[in-house]
Amino acid sequence: MRETDADSMFLEADDLLSDNKIVEGRDLLLEMLSEYPDYGKAHNHLGWIYHYKMVNYIKAEKHYRLSIKYSRGFYAGYTNYSYFLIDKGAYKEMITFGEKALKIDGVDKGLIYNQMAKAYELRADYMDAYRLYKKAKINSLRGNYIEEINASLQRLQGKMNFFERMKIIFK
Repeated sequence: MRETDADSMFLEADDLLSDNKIVEGRDLLLEMLSEYPDYGKAHNHLGWIYHYKMVNYIKAEKHYRLSIKYSRGFYAGYTNYSYFLIDKGAYKEMITFGEKALKIDGVDKGLIYNQMAKAYELRADYMDAYRLYKKAKINSLRGNYIEEINASLQRLQGKMNFFERMKIIFK
């Protein structure tokens, strides 16, 4: 096979996934990787399949990590892995991963800051969460994503106010 054959197989698998033919898409990606084990985009798609469609976190993590390893500049691998880490409850790992991901050209910095902020929020570190939600907002351009960040800031403010009131009550 030539490299363009791998690209064609990848696009075919992507079309299958778009048509909700998950098993067929997965099988084609696995076949492709048997010939091209370092095709990072295919690993990203497999990570997504195992994460969202088959809910197999062990396989999802394996393929997301391979996607990042083999396609360092492919931003979707970073995006999907950051969502995976939050879903998995690996908040400390998300923060560490985010710090490294922010140094990669092409990575959606607004999204990474947002995921890091979620990790801090879920660890009840509200000041760091607030700081990173603000950075996420500054680094985002999509209006609907900024609305999501604003909702996160509002939710976080509510949590901060609630816990401040609890301190006063239980003094």
